[in-house]
Amino acid sequence: MADLSFDALHRALKQGDVANVYYLVGPEDVLKDEAVRLILDRALDPSLRDFNFDQRTATSLDAETLESLLDTLPMLAERRVVLLRDVDGWQKKAKMRTALLKWLAKPGPETVLVMAQSAAEPESDKDFTSRAVTVRCDALPPARAAKWAQHEASQAGVTLVPEAAEHLVKAVGVELSVLRAEVAKLAALPEGT
Repeated sequence: MADLSFDALHRALKQGDVANVYYLVGPEDVLKDEAVRLILDRALDPSLRDFNFDQRTATSLDAETLESLLDTLPMLAERRVVLLRDVDGWQKKAKMRTALLKWLAKPGPETVLVMAQSAAEPESDKDFTSRAVTVRCDALPPARAAKWAQHEASQAGVTLVPEAAEHLVKAVGVELSVLRAEVAKLAALPEGT
């Protein structure tokens, strides 16, 4: 199936393209969370999200619960979204993994499944990449991280000029969770400082 960068996913979702199954991989968990938000925003009406969005940690499920979760029909909507975090925690022959692979062979059209691999796992699962749109959530290059910091700052009500964003990236690096924390500190300052 398709192999997309985070930016390519963003463009595809803007065009209205929502796949049945996404597999989020890579070291940047902040981008995985943003990818989930983008998918939710495109796939579900916000007023119906409480009824049609389930998120679970994969290792906390048994096979029957997983099958039920994937086969549940949407309520008052065309589709529902299921988010499974840490899918790399399953052993190769686990019953849950077998149940998931069976569902992935013929996914229900009313369910959008998002599988997120933990950042600690460097290798993507070939069984999942062959059956899902794989979204690579890799560390951003410095220039792209600076633009991300500017956007994050604007969301927090802070104006961050390009030079300041570049300096911030040089000072703390490109890890988005660290950049987000620094932007939050800037947002906490009194207005006008």
